[in-house]
Amino acid sequence: MFLAASSSQQAAKQGDINAENIPDEVRTCLRTTAEIEIDGGINPFLISGDYDGDGFTDFAVQVKTKKDQRHGILVCFAKDVPVLVGAGGVTPWSKGQEDRWPFDSWFLARKGSKHLSIYPKIKFDALALVIADEGGGLLYWDGHKFRWQQEE
Repeated sequence: MFLAASSSQQAAKQGDINAENIPDEVRTCLRTTAEIEIDGGINPFLISGDYDGDGFTDFAVQVKTKKDQRHGILVCFAKDVPVLVGAGGVTPWSKGQEDRWPFDSWFLARKGSKHLSIYPKIKFDALALVIADEGGGLLYWDGHKFRWQQEE
């Protein structure tokens, strides 16, 4: 027998963010940059890792600007100031196309993983940003700023 779910029981549509799923550290981090908001267009909307190698959990959050919906990533370091990549600013993955956000998915590439073993310059956890059927690359912290390693 099929029973229709009430509207409160229906699955959230893509892009909706459940406020209960946002860690307190991310809430605090988001307050530092008033012109952005979480972007739920790609699931998961946040990925935790140790992006700067200090042994503490950092968070990478998909964001967009409130004014013109430019996409990017806010990296909330546990022990340092947040860094915004994209979202209208400079993007390490494109030359001259700062407004373009081509990615369909992303995942964590762990330090020491087979995925990162061919890139000795990547010392910490990295973010793999993927464009379906095209490739993508790795966004990683070099100790001073975020850099891009193209992959095919």
